[in-house]
Amino acid sequence: MTLANKITFTRMLGIPLFMFLLEIKGFWAYLAAFLIFVFLASTDCVDGIVARRRKEVTVLGEFMDPLADKLLVISALIYFTKVSWLGIEWWMIVIIISREFIISGIRVLAARRKISIPALFSGKVKTTVQLTAIIATLLIIIIKSAEAKWPFGLGSFKVIYGFPLYLMIFATITTFLSGVNYILKYVYLFEGQA
Repeated sequence: MTLANKITFTRMLGIPLFMFLLEIKGFWAYLAAFLIFVFLASTDCVDGIVARRRKEVTVLGEFMDPLADKLLVISALIYFTKVSWLGIEWWMIVIIISREFIISGIRVLAARRKISIPALFSGKVKTTVQLTAIIATLLIIIIKSAEAKWPFGLGSFKVIYGFPLYLMIFATITTFLSGVNYILKYVYLFEGQA
């Protein structure tokens, strides 16, 4: 197994630990979950760089890398729907997951025709917005749990507790538009597939 693929598998293996810490709840568990998420998300850049520099781009890596990214993001988003005060709705997550399935389907159709589908700019924007929303939401959860553990007068900052909902609405819209962009660009792949 290549070094890049080992990094990708490390990202996948870290997801259960991230979820476990979120389920424990509490300031220290949330802080650890945040640090693990940031670390795991950062490995996405690392494995790509390593694969290209060492000329170890593999079919396994091309499949596992985006899968690991999707699992990490979706695991965080699903947890957020369980935190009632965040106000994040299930339908937002359904839209985001649906986009990922559709684009994966398009990539399969393209692969059968030996067509390479590079990441579009809209896809990169989508990923950036999603990661920003997740990291910001985790930070706000940490702040709220810290306030509950050690009341230090953040009452006037409670307005930030509403930010995750707006961030997720923006992430959902960005994800939807990115999906539409891919579909319109590669709709020809569906011809003759019935």
